[in-house]
Amino acid sequence: MTANISCPRTGPAAPGTLPARHGAILRREAEELLGCAEIAAGLAEGLWVEPWHGVLVPETRQHDPLTRAAAALLRGGPYSLLSGPTAAAMHGCGAAAGDVLHVTVPYDRELRSAPDLIVHQAWVRESDVVELDGLRVQALDVAIAELLCTGPQRLALACLEQALAQLDDTSEHFRARVAERLARRRDRRGTRQAAALLELAWSRPPDELVAGGAR
Repeated sequence: MTANISCPRTGPAAPGTLPARHGAILRREAEELLGCAEIAAGLAEGLWVEPWHGVLVPETRQHDPLTRAAAALLRGGPYSLLSGPTAAAMHGCGAAAGDVLHVTVPYDRELRSAPDLIVHQAWVRESDVVELDGLRVQALDVAIAELLCTGPQRLALACLEQALAQLDDTSEHFRARVAERLARRRDRRGTRQAAALLELAWSRPPDELVAGGAR
């Protein structure tokens, strides 16, 4: 049974008193549990921050990558996933780390991009989703294929090379998976560029691949 949200409590809600994923929680859930007045007081006193409409994170964790990623997924909805550069960063491609988060939502979800949050719409196949740190993330080969087609070339190439370096003995299999993703891609825009980048990265000697990283 939820709390009576019309009855304010005596003070602001402390972030640690609520169940949350990496510190992030939907505002309506927080208000149902503790009351609108208490959450408003917590926001006014700076205990909470609302990075995107309807999502709260503790002020002390507003810059934490996992907290921000969890907040982005809450904003995106139950079938959203971290994608593109954000997914690559979650998989360990440091070249893609940044303040702007990318989230993909199904076509039946109408959601606009917001500051530091870029929303993409696509058919979401659950077989292309993995769970990292309890968060829904695009599989690495899917994220790299998307980056090769749509991302800045230098960023895409850097992430591809970092992924290949991480995989080491299985890097050839990964490259083949990315090539298959490109061949099956519905949107053909950027696939020629992507194929060229894929070949370029693979042509580098293994010692350069490991040492090169992000350029």
